[in-house]
Amino acid sequence: MLTVKASAKSSKVHGIGLFADEKILRGVITWKFHPKFDILFDPFEVNKMPVDQQELIKNYAYLSKESGKYVYSIDDSRFTNHSIKNNIDSVSLPGEIEKVGMANKDIEPGEEILANYRLFDAHDEKSTDEYLDV
Repeated sequence: MLTVKASAKSSKVHGIGLFADEKILRGVITWKFHPKFDILFDPFEVNKMPVDQQELIKNYAYLSKESGKYVYSIDDSRFTNHSIKNNIDSVSLPGEIEKVGMANKDIEPGEEILANYRLFDAHDEKSTDEYLDV
């Protein structure tokens, strides 16, 4: 669940992105797992879903390196785009079942919030897809 004010808008990086609606200081947690806003799906369960539901999960969720489950957020955090010039890091904190998102620099209002998918997504960790090098 997002823990900062942000909204989905058109992105120059890819399609729709997530943009800060307030100044976010370095070290601030921007996202953390919340069971009422973030749904866990077992990969076996996803593979049994109709194709359109599988595509939704595989497009907007990530396969957690922590839990081994797909994490699907119902808030706008699912629009966070990838960049190797990320301004959000994935950080393990005691007591959290998933890594949290933490700003690695000050993020200005209107700036796109970007994460390096390789840091938390098991599918992207070793992928050779070109978009992961941008």
